Amino acid sequence: MARKSGSLKSKRTSVPSFWKIPKKEKRFFVRTEPGPHPKNLSYPLLVLIRDVLKLTKTRREAQFVLNQGKIKVDGRIVRSESFPVGLMDVVEIPSLEKSYRLVPEKGGLTPVEISSEERNRKLCLVKSKTTTVGGHTLLGLHDGRVFRASKESTVSRGDSFLVDLVGGKNGDTNFKLTRGEFALLIKGERSGEVVTIEDLKLGTFSRDPIATIRLSDGNSSELPTGILMPLGKERPSMTVTVKGRNF
Repeated sequence: MARKSGSLKSKRTSVPSFWKIPKKEKRFFVRTEPGPHPKNLSYPLLVLIRDVLKLTKTRREAQFVLNQGKIKVDGRIVRSESFPVGLMDVVEIPSLEKSYRLVPEKGGLTPVEISSEERNRKLCLVKSKTTTVGGHTLLGLHDGRVFRASKESTVSRGDSFLVDLVGGKNGDTNFKLTRGEFALLIKGERSGEVVTIEDLKLGTFSRDPIATIRLSDGNSSELPTGILMPLGKERPSMTVTVKGRNF
């Protein structure tokens, strides 16, 4: 029988623009496998360690490093070269004593080196909030994690909070989309910029509210809150932007 699915190969000319790879040397390239992040907003682990971080020179070297279990993503060993690494993920190389966090920048993602003290913390955006048959409330995060919220929890869709990667539990620090607080742009040409929320109103065609924000250049703009990650009123105790664009 004929195969009904599409091609299992990925051409270099069709990869996201923020992948730092040569697009005319060869024709095909590894693509991301199904995982916690969409392929247009993530790196395959091979691309990250070979082409972006320059930890290896060839695909064979990268595969050897991965098979040896020398790369961790969010605290767990990953051996697949196609595993998608996306927004706020922490990539750790214990043998080099280095850790990197993927933060938004200019329509894509870029890794920034972080200290050993913050490699066990991750800022996650709440994408969904549902109630089960038993009356339990479940929070779906942007990286595929699901947490069971307590009855006293006030976390809602669009909020963000710190996750403990070691214990696998949500932290006590929650950030909400409210007036006068900071937020991080996670999509678009100005992604990676920290803005101030000036006002919120209901959207016309979407269930996401519309936020009036003040940009770093002093101008104001209206954007859907779905592309904003709340940061609170003060700088969070972790790296969320590239050097020189912190607030």
